[in-house]
Amino acid sequence: MIDLAQKGMKYFQGNQNYKKEVKQVLDSISNDKKTISDIAKMVDPKRGIDNTTVDKIINLPYVKTQIIKMSDKTNGELSETELENQLKTIILKSWNDSSITDNAVEKVKKDLK
Repeated sequence: MIDLAQKGMKYFQGNQNYKKEVKQVLDSISNDKKTISDIAKMVDPKRGIDNTTVDKIINLPYVKTQIIKMSDKTNGELSETELENQLKTIILKSWNDSSITDNAVEKVKKDLK
């Protein structure tokens, strides 16, 4: 997930004024060990991250809280929906980027042991 946060920003497609905020949410998620553990348990090493998995990730309480906080921080200019959509896009596209996912899969497998 940390690799997804760091390298995945190349898939950001929203308003460039909010790129920093999206990265802050990704960084916050990546730095929360419990959330990372929860995400690692959701990822099927064979299937990876698909739309169903990314929806579950976005709906984790910690992730939802970060989305709400960031939307509030921008006084609603960056809506929760827009932020969710950007995070989903970044996570899904990053997962399909083999330069990122090869390491991520190994880390997930290691975390599950």
